[in-house]
Amino acid sequence: MSARILYANRDAFVLPAGIKEDSKAAHQMSDLIRTHLQNHPAKAVIKLEGEESDCVYLMVSGWLCVSKFTMEGNRLIVDILLSGNILDPASADADISAVEVETLSDVTYAAIPRGTWLRFVDDNPEIVGALHQETGAAWARMSERMLRLGKGGAETIIAYALCELCLRSTGQGLPEVKEFHIPMNQQQLGDLCGLSSVHICRTLRRFERNGILDVSDHMDIMIRDIDRLADLAEIDPDDLRNEIVPNDALPPFRNCS
Repeated sequence: MSARILYANRDAFVLPAGIKEDSKAAHQMSDLIRTHLQNHPAKAVIKLEGEESDCVYLMVSGWLCVSKFTMEGNRLIVDILLSGNILDPASADADISAVEVETLSDVTYAAIPRGTWLRFVDDNPEIVGALHQETGAAWARMSERMLRLGKGGAETIIAYALCELCLRSTGQGLPEVKEFHIPMNQQQLGDLCGLSSVHICRTLRRFERNGILDVSDHMDIMIRDIDRLADLAEIDPDDLRNEIVPNDALPPFRNCS
Protein backbone atom coordinates (compact mmCIF):
# COMPACT_ATOMS: atom_id res chain seq x y z
CA MET A 1 0.00 0.00 0.00
CA SER A 2 1.39 3.37 -0.97
CA ALA A 3 2.33 5.94 1.61
CA ARG A 4 0.34 9.14 1.34
CA ILE A 5 0.81 12.79 2.13
CA LEU A 6 -1.28 13.85 5.12
CA TYR A 7 -1.72 17.57 5.61
CA ALA A 8 -1.44 19.12 9.05
CA ASN A 9 -1.94 22.88 8.98
CA ARG A 10 0.34 24.03 6.14
CA ASP A 11 2.84 21.20 6.44
CA ALA A 12 2.73 17.69 5.06
CA PHE A 13 3.27 14.49 6.98
CA VAL A 14 4.23 11.28 5.21
CA LEU A 15 1.82 8.58 6.29
CA PRO A 16 3.56 5.32 7.20
CA ALA A 17 3.33 2.81 4.36
CA GLY A 18 0.32 0.54 4.78
CA ILE A 19 -2.11 3.18 6.05
CA LYS A 20 -4.85 4.05 3.57
CA GLU A 21 -5.23 7.75 2.91
CA ASP A 22 -8.96 7.85 3.66
CA SER A 23 -8.94 5.35 6.51
CA LYS A 24 -10.02 6.00 10.09
CA ALA A 25 -6.38 5.70 11.15
CA ALA A 26 -5.33 8.40 8.69
CA HIS A 27 -8.01 10.80 9.89
CA GLN A 28 -7.21 10.13 13.56
CA MET A 29 -3.50 10.58 12.92
CA SER A 30 -4.23 13.89 11.21
CA ASP A 31 -6.19 15.02 14.26
CA LEU A 32 -3.37 13.95 16.58
CA ILE A 33 -0.82 15.87 14.56
CA ARG A 34 -2.92 19.04 14.41
CA THR A 35 -3.58 18.90 18.14
CA HIS A 36 0.04 18.34 19.17
CA LEU A 37 1.93 20.15 16.41
CA GLN A 38 5.12 22.00 17.40
CA ASN A 39 7.71 24.03 15.51
CA HIS A 40 11.33 24.60 16.49
CA PRO A 41 14.27 26.33 14.81
CA ALA A 42 17.58 24.65 14.09
CA LYS A 43 19.91 23.92 17.03
CA ALA A 44 17.07 23.53 19.55
CA VAL A 45 17.34 20.75 22.14
CA ILE A 46 13.92 19.16 22.42
CA LYS A 47 14.76 16.48 24.97
CA LEU A 48 17.80 15.88 27.16
CA GLU A 49 19.12 12.42 27.97
CA GLY A 50 17.82 11.45 31.41
CA GLU A 51 14.90 13.87 31.35
CA GLU A 52 11.31 12.83 31.92
CA SER A 53 9.94 11.31 28.74
CA ASP A 54 6.20 11.09 28.20
CA CYS A 55 5.72 11.75 24.46
CA VAL A 56 6.08 10.01 21.14
CA TYR A 57 7.39 12.22 18.33
CA LEU A 58 6.00 12.10 14.78
CA MET A 59 8.14 14.01 12.30
CA VAL A 60 6.33 16.28 9.85
CA SER A 61 9.25 18.13 8.27
CA GLY A 62 12.90 18.91 8.87
CA TRP A 63 15.80 16.96 10.42
CA LEU A 64 16.23 15.80 14.03
CA CYS A 65 19.28 14.05 15.46
CA VAL A 66 19.19 11.52 18.29
CA SER A 67 22.38 11.41 20.38
CA LYS A 68 24.18 9.76 23.28
CA PHE A 69 26.96 11.33 25.36
CA THR A 70 29.90 9.90 27.26
CA MET A 71 30.67 11.02 30.81
CA GLU A 72 33.35 13.29 29.30
CA GLY A 73 30.80 14.96 27.03
CA ASN A 74 31.73 13.28 23.74
CA ARG A 75 28.74 12.81 21.48
CA LEU A 76 27.67 10.10 19.04
CA ILE A 77 24.64 10.73 16.86
CA VAL A 78 22.88 7.38 16.80
CA ASP A 79 20.13 8.26 14.32
CA ILE A 80 18.67 10.98 12.11
CA LEU A 81 14.89 11.46 11.95
CA LEU A 82 13.17 12.77 8.82
CA SER A 83 9.59 13.34 7.71
CA GLY A 84 7.39 10.34 8.48
CA ASN A 85 9.72 8.90 11.12
CA ILE A 86 8.42 8.09 14.60
CA LEU A 87 10.45 8.21 17.82
CA ASP A 88 9.74 7.16 21.38
CA PRO A 89 12.91 8.27 23.23
CA ALA A 90 12.06 6.36 26.41
CA SER A 91 14.42 3.80 27.89
CA ALA A 92 13.31 0.57 29.61
CA ASP A 93 12.24 2.97 32.32
CA ALA A 94 9.41 4.46 30.28
CA ASP A 95 9.52 7.70 32.24
CA ILE A 96 13.12 8.56 31.32
CA SER A 97 14.57 9.57 27.94
CA ALA A 98 17.47 7.36 26.83
CA VAL A 99 18.74 9.94 24.34
CA GLU A 100 19.08 13.62 23.57
CA VAL A 101 16.92 14.93 20.73
CA GLU A 102 18.06 18.06 18.88
CA THR A 103 16.99 19.86 15.71
CA LEU A 104 19.43 20.03 12.82
CA SER A 105 17.12 22.27 10.78
CA ASP A 106 13.84 24.07 11.30
CA VAL A 107 11.43 21.28 12.18
CA THR A 108 7.74 20.60 12.56
CA TYR A 109 6.65 17.58 14.55
CA ALA A 110 3.86 16.30 16.76
CA ALA A 111 4.70 15.51 20.40
CA ILE A 112 1.90 13.11 21.28
CA PRO A 113 1.48 11.99 24.91
CA ARG A 114 2.44 8.32 25.13
CA GLY A 115 -0.89 7.27 26.61
CA THR A 116 -2.77 9.02 23.78
CA TRP A 117 -0.51 7.37 21.21
CA LEU A 118 -0.94 3.89 22.70
CA ARG A 119 -4.72 4.28 22.68
CA PHE A 120 -4.55 5.34 19.03
CA VAL A 121 -2.51 2.24 18.17
CA ASP A 122 -4.89 -0.02 20.09
CA ASP A 123 -7.87 1.49 18.23
CA ASN A 124 -6.22 1.12 14.79
CA PRO A 125 -4.72 -2.35 14.18
CA GLU A 126 -3.55 -1.32 10.70
CA ILE A 127 -0.97 0.99 12.30
CA VAL A 128 0.82 -2.01 13.82
CA GLY A 129 2.15 -3.21 10.47
CA ALA A 130 3.31 0.30 9.62
CA LEU A 131 5.10 0.58 12.98
CA HIS A 132 6.84 -2.77 12.41
CA GLN A 133 8.06 -1.51 9.04
CA GLU A 134 9.25 1.79 10.52
CA THR A 135 11.04 -0.03 13.35
CA GLY A 136 12.61 -2.48 10.91
CA ALA A 137 13.93 0.33 8.72
CA ALA A 138 15.39 2.10 11.77
CA TRP A 139 17.13 -1.06 13.00
CA ALA A 140 18.46 -1.75 9.51
CA ARG A 141 20.02 1.68 9.02
CA MET A 142 21.52 1.80 12.52
CA SER A 143 22.89 -1.74 12.16
CA GLU A 144 24.50 -0.92 8.82
CA ARG A 145 26.07 2.20 10.27
CA MET A 146 27.22 0.40 13.42
CA LEU A 147 28.88 -2.32 11.34
CA ARG A 148 30.95 0.25 9.52
CA LEU A 149 31.77 2.20 12.68
CA GLY A 150 33.09 -0.99 14.23
CA LYS A 151 34.76 -2.66 11.25
CA GLY A 152 35.21 -0.08 8.49
CA GLY A 153 37.71 2.63 7.70
CA ALA A 154 36.95 6.34 7.60
CA GLU A 155 36.20 6.39 3.86
CA THR A 156 33.74 3.51 4.19
CA ILE A 157 32.00 5.06 7.20
CA ILE A 158 31.60 8.48 5.57
CA ALA A 159 30.58 7.07 2.19
CA TYR A 160 27.93 4.93 3.86
CA ALA A 161 26.56 7.86 5.87
CA LEU A 162 26.26 9.97 2.71
CA CYS A 163 24.50 7.15 0.84
CA GLU A 164 22.06 6.57 3.70
CA LEU A 165 21.18 10.24 4.08
CA CYS A 166 20.82 10.64 0.33
CA LEU A 167 18.44 7.70 0.03
CA ARG A 168 16.33 8.74 2.98
CA SER A 169 16.12 12.48 2.30
CA THR A 170 15.43 12.36 -1.44
CA GLY A 171 13.17 9.31 -1.69
CA GLN A 172 15.02 8.32 -4.87
CA GLY A 173 17.47 5.60 -5.79
CA LEU A 174 21.13 6.56 -5.65
CA PRO A 175 21.68 6.35 -9.45
CA GLU A 176 18.91 8.93 -9.96
CA VAL A 177 20.28 11.49 -7.49
CA LYS A 178 22.72 14.10 -8.74
CA GLU A 179 22.61 16.54 -5.84
CA PHE A 180 21.27 16.63 -2.28
CA HIS A 181 21.66 18.74 0.86
CA ILE A 182 22.57 17.73 4.40
CA PRO A 183 21.74 20.34 7.09
CA MET A 184 24.79 19.30 9.10
CA ASN A 185 28.20 20.82 9.58
CA GLN A 186 31.36 18.72 9.51
CA GLN A 187 31.38 18.35 13.30
CA GLN A 188 27.84 16.95 13.25
CA LEU A 189 28.64 14.61 10.37
CA GLY A 190 31.67 13.52 12.38
CA ASP A 191 29.44 12.82 15.38
CA LEU A 192 27.29 10.60 13.13
CA CYS A 193 30.37 8.81 11.80
CA GLY A 194 32.34 8.56 15.06
CA LEU A 195 35.11 10.70 13.55
CA SER A 196 36.60 14.14 14.17
CA SER A 197 35.63 17.12 12.04
CA VAL A 198 39.25 17.22 10.79
CA HIS A 199 38.94 13.62 9.60
CA ILE A 200 35.63 14.43 7.88
CA CYS A 201 37.16 17.46 6.13
CA ARG A 202 40.20 15.55 4.87
CA THR A 203 38.15 12.61 3.63
CA LEU A 204 35.62 14.80 1.79
CA ARG A 205 38.49 16.65 0.13
CA ARG A 206 39.94 13.29 -0.94
CA PHE A 207 36.57 12.32 -2.41
CA GLU A 208 36.55 15.60 -4.35
CA ARG A 209 40.10 15.13 -5.66
CA ASN A 210 39.22 11.62 -6.79
CA GLY A 211 36.16 12.82 -8.70
CA ILE A 212 33.64 11.01 -6.50
CA LEU A 213 31.65 14.03 -5.31
CA ASP A 214 31.75 17.79 -4.76
CA VAL A 215 30.81 19.57 -1.53
CA SER A 216 29.78 23.23 -1.44
CA ASP A 217 27.70 25.78 0.47
CA HIS A 218 27.40 24.09 3.84
CA MET A 219 27.04 20.47 2.74
CA ASP A 220 25.41 20.64 -0.67
CA ILE A 221 26.56 17.31 -2.10
CA MET A 222 27.00 16.79 -5.86
CA ILE A 223 27.55 13.13 -6.71
CA ARG A 224 30.04 12.65 -9.56
CA ASP A 225 30.65 8.89 -9.46
CA ILE A 226 27.93 6.92 -7.68
CA ASP A 227 29.52 3.55 -8.45
CA ARG A 228 32.75 4.47 -6.66
CA LEU A 229 30.83 6.00 -3.75
CA ALA A 230 28.76 2.82 -3.39
CA ASP A 231 31.89 0.66 -3.58
CA LEU A 232 33.53 2.71 -0.82
CA ALA A 233 30.37 2.41 1.28
CA GLU A 234 30.34 -1.36 0.65
CA ILE A 235 26.70 -1.33 -0.37
CA ASP A 236 24.42 -2.39 -3.19
CA PRO A 237 22.30 0.78 -3.68
CA ASP A 238 19.06 -1.08 -4.44
CA ASP A 239 19.46 -3.53 -1.56
CA LEU A 240 20.23 -0.73 0.88
CA ARG A 241 17.22 1.28 -0.23
CA ASN A 242 14.96 -1.72 0.30
CA GLU A 243 16.40 -2.21 3.79
CA ILE A 244 16.29 1.33 5.16
CA VAL A 245 13.45 3.08 3.30
CA PRO A 246 9.93 1.82 4.14
CA ASN A 247 8.10 0.53 1.07
CA ASP A 248 6.52 3.23 -1.07
CA ALA A 249 7.69 5.98 1.28
CA LEU A 250 7.57 9.39 -0.32
CA PRO A 251 10.13 12.19 0.08
CA PRO A 252 9.38 14.82 2.72
CA PHE A 253 7.70 18.07 1.72
CA ARG A 254 7.78 21.41 3.51
CA ASN A 255 5.43 24.35 3.84
CA CYS A 256 2.78 22.92 1.52
CA SER A 257 -0.04 25.35 0.88
